[in-house]
Amino acid sequence: MIVGVMSDSHDHLANIGRAVKVFSERKIAALIHGGDLCSPFVFRELEKLKSFCPSMYAVFGNNDGDRVLLTEKGRGFCTFRDGALSLEMESRRIAVMHYPDVAESLHRSGDFDLVIYGHNHTARVEGEKRILLNPGSCAGYLTDRATIAVVDLQSLGVELIELD
Repeated sequence: MIVGVMSDSHDHLANIGRAVKVFSERKIAALIHGGDLCSPFVFRELEKLKSFCPSMYAVFGNNDGDRVLLTEKGRGFCTFRDGALSLEMESRRIAVMHYPDVAESLHRSGDFDLVIYGHNHTARVEGEKRILLNPGSCAGYLTDRATIAVVDLQSLGVELIELD
């Protein structure tokens, strides 16, 4: 199973559209977002994945504004959590958290095969048998580098992708 991973999209519709194009080409089976989507209108782009990617999972970040409307706009496609989100896909335990310090603790616990986070906009892939992943910022703010990731859950292979 191939999943798309992104974080810190911060309403950057052009880059969200670029990410959707990459995820469409890869035919991801699920999308995981590490927080800071920001505004509900981002679903205009993200919902384009629904024809082949029926599920999106996201945690709220510190810049997500109207959480009620974000949840409403994502209904039927996106499952939101405040704090940590725990998933199981393809027999892999996955944790999603916006903040690095908590994500690093979850990774060190050894309870998860894949721990995803965002917040600091810096792409990071660490580990072999258990992966700690920050896909970087889809928006490209702070680092001037817009990145997303694709993860093969069978092999736990991670590909970081820079958006043009």
